[in-house]
Amino acid sequence: MVQLQNPDRLTQTIKFGTIEDSEDINGVPTRDFSQIGKPTLCGRWSLTTNQAIQMAGLDQTQSFIVVVHHRENWSGITHAKYSNELYQVSNINQDPYRNPTAYDLITLTKVSDANG
Repeated sequence: MVQLQNPDRLTQTIKFGTIEDSEDINGVPTRDFSQIGKPTLCGRWSLTTNQAIQMAGLDQTQSFIVVVHHRENWSGITHAKYSNELYQVSNINQDPYRNPTAYDLITLTKVSDANG
């Protein structure tokens, strides 16, 4: 959670959604990204020293944090597409306030392959 007065760091697009099981044309099971809602702008977020220590349990070579405008309901969202790569949503630090300067911090962890 964070309060941003100027969202000028939100320069990249991110899509949030979930992974759905399906079958390809040969009947082989696949897992596909299914977008929930519209794409939104985001920006990379740097951690304070205390936050970095708290996050030490995560594989930091595969995880990072983005900041997005506050969203009231994150239910059902498990994954994200960012820079044409699939990520699992590892943590959502949601801002408790509902105002124009409220932003949420989302921890993303790289998914090892396209099948989730």
